[in-house]
Amino acid sequence: MTKDEFLNQFSELNTNIEAALSTQDFERAMRIDVVRRQMLHEFANTSVPDGDKMFFETLERCAADNARAITEINSEITHVRQSASRTLRRLNGYRGN
Repeated sequence: MTKDEFLNQFSELNTNIEAALSTQDFERAMRIDVVRRQMLHEFANTSVPDGDKMFFETLERCAADNARAITEINSEITHVRQSASRTLRRLNGYRGN
């Protein structure tokens, strides 16, 4: 696999992960991430580093995109937990009356 093919596939997997996260399909995001990690591992084991700055910048951009998506998901999870907690308190108050 060439670097360009790798980057195209890697970027597509990142896009698919972000799409899964945006629809809160965490199981799908995890499955795609496993495939992406395997692909990265295999590519790293079969390729000789050549100092290609653009290649590494693209990988770094993908990593930054993933970090941003994870931060957004963590924020959403916190919001959902807080909302659920408030709802439970209201329900408990209602039952207590």
